[in-house]
Amino acid sequence: MPVPARRSPLPCTFTLLAMLAGVAAAGTAVAGPAPGGAQRGAPASVLPLDGARSVQRLVQPRLRFDSARGALDALHAGVELLGPLGIPVGLVRRVSGDTLRLEPALPLADCTRYTLRLRGRASSAWHSRFRTACSRWSEPLQIDDRRSARRPGRGAREVQLASAAGGDVLAAWFQSDGRRSAIEASRYVADTDSWQAPRAIDLPHAGGSTLPALVTLADGRVLAAWVQQLHGHAELLARVLGGADAGAPKRLDAPGLRAGPGTVQLAADAAGHAVAVWQQPDARHTAVWAAYWNGRRWSRARELDTAAPPDYAPVVAGAGDDLFVAAWERGRDGHERVAASRWLGRAWSAPRRLSARGAHARRPLLALDAAGRVGAAWIQGDGDARRIALRRMQLRPWRGAAARTARAPGLRAAAVAAAIAFDPAGNLALAWEQQARAGSPDVIEAARWMRGAAAPQPGTRIDPAGQRSAGNPVLVSDPAGNLVCAWYQDTTQGLQVLAARFDAARAQWQPAQLLSDPRGTVQASFPALTVDAAGSVSAAWQQFNGWRNVIVASRLR
Repeated sequence: MPVPARRSPLPCTFTLLAMLAGVAAAGTAVAGPAPGGAQRGAPASVLPLDGARSVQRLVQPRLRFDSARGALDALHAGVELLGPLGIPVGLVRRVSGDTLRLEPALPLADCTRYTLRLRGRASSAWHSRFRTACSRWSEPLQIDDRRSARRPGRGAREVQLASAAGGDVLAAWFQSDGRRSAIEASRYVADTDSWQAPRAIDLPHAGGSTLPALVTLADGRVLAAWVQQLHGHAELLARVLGGADAGAPKRLDAPGLRAGPGTVQLAADAAGHAVAVWQQPDARHTAVWAAYWNGRRWSRARELDTAAPPDYAPVVAGAGDDLFVAAWERGRDGHERVAASRWLGRAWSAPRRLSARGAHARRPLLALDAAGRVGAAWIQGDGDARRIALRRMQLRPWRGAAARTARAPGLRAAAVAAAIAFDPAGNLALAWEQQARAGSPDVIEAARWMRGAAAPQPGTRIDPAGQRSAGNPVLVSDPAGNLVCAWYQDTTQGLQVLAARFDAARAQWQPAQLLSDPRGTVQASFPALTVDAAGSVSAAWQQFNGWRNVIVASRLR
């Protein structure tokens, strides 16, 4: 079974949006004595019960006290609902008689341990824990045009995902419509638990389109970008997709350049801004370009690095209020290094080297969190000595320690692909592909670089033992700090897409699960992931159905 050509996964960046996920049924329980109930200020009973499992994600915890005054005292002292990383959940607190009710702003993450705790010296030792119900991945479903499933010329590729308002998800890919390659998109509607029929989002009466990119905006809409042939010339176009796909596409690349743009990457912050980066040759060399969207209109394209060496493979990450950082591969073949620039509100800073001097560094990745913490990764070295280098920095001010190399026991050959993401506590998660020795199957390793630690933890293998090569991991973190990683694996049933989940409370990876259906394909690959603010995860990938590549999706809800 041939292994598909490698590609660098898109950065795993996302903005936590104030959006609701789908409705789950409310659980029932009988209140019992609260832990530490005899302690001054502690509740007499609590729901969910301490140690409860399979609690519904829409739960509204209730604490009953010995008197109405006890409930009011607890309200004023403060009651917290903490995730596994110790981060408080947003709550509305309401008192009715002797009962204090906590209403989470969003559904809780699934399969996650939460802790109820009273603040204040008198009751600081009181706590009660429960775990939400664990979801399963839904059956894989073809979401592109199933009417053309047996038409070899209608193949679909390069699927991307983005979460949208109300628990919806948008998927986009490029696919032949029989006349040209079009950018098709389908929306998962949470209210109906179904995918809508796909439709083209690019310019319908122009040439072929390719290389789609998506990012979620602060208001829950999705920004899409792609490259399309217009008047015999490739142009980079972008549009905001709303409920009715409102907004005509806008051209982002510089009109004066003869050569067309390459792959585009998108990032958004929490204030409604966005940045697009891409590579495009000018009269002297291939350069990295960026355009900034202030929520209403796009800026003119700007070259980020005007030095002579060519620039390739740009990536971008955004978070917080107007925080953006871009990175790219700079230099001639065999002499590449990784450079970066930060957005300073009105302009981009001068490029700064991220990789060590003298080190051969390529294919950068970026992650950025709301506190301005930057995570950067790249492939460092040559041949079997290739490794994944990591660096943590602060965006404001622009500083950080030296890069570290991700290590895994027993793996001594090449590392070739990686994905990174921050969890809400500022811990940097990493997944990568590496060989134990030259010629051996590639495996998927995962590690975390804990906030405040001097180096990343050693890697742990997360793909199943006894299988063939695995590749191209993608990675997301949910709001509680749980991680999901997906990749393709060469199994005895052909190439299949697998996923594994990291439980933040237990600090361990759960066994990998098969997402694709071996009965419907012998070649599933290149997964994409997205997670919404309530922690619902969606996956999509391309797979060969015996006639053509189709787009398939599944949800962990």
